[in-house]
Amino acid sequence: MKGNDESHVRKRNDAVLAMILIALAIVFGGGYYWMHRAPALWAEIKVNGELVKTLDLSKNQEVTIPGAGGGENRLAVENRTIWCVEASCPDKVCVHQGKQSRDGEQIVCLPNRMVVKVIGSEK
Repeated sequence: MKGNDESHVRKRNDAVLAMILIALAIVFGGGYYWMHRAPALWAEIKVNGELVKTLDLSKNQEVTIPGAGGGENRLAVENRTIWCVEASCPDKVCVHQGKQSRDGEQIVCLPNRMVVKVIGSEK
C-alpha cells in the first residue's frame, strides 16, 4: 500500500513541476515578445563580426554587401522592413528568412558571414 501512496505523490509532484515550467515559459516568452515589439528604425550589418554598414530603415533602398570569401548578399529596405533579396551562398537560408521589421530580429548568412540586426531604438 505504501508504494501506491509514493507513486501518487510522485505523479502529483511531476504534474506541479510541469505546470510551473509551462508558466515560466509563458512569462519569459511574453516578456521577450513585449521587449522586442518596437518597430524597426535601423539595421546594423556585420561581416565577420565587423560593422560594415548601418541602414536607416525609413529610406527605401537596395544595397549589396560583400561577404567573406568573395560572396555577396543583396538586401532590400522598404517601409521599415529589411530582407535578403539575393545571395551567392548555396543554401539561401538568408533569403528564406523573409522580411524582418521588429527590434532584435536578425538575418544571418553563415557562408558569407553576414549578420543583419534590426534595431528599434534611436542611435
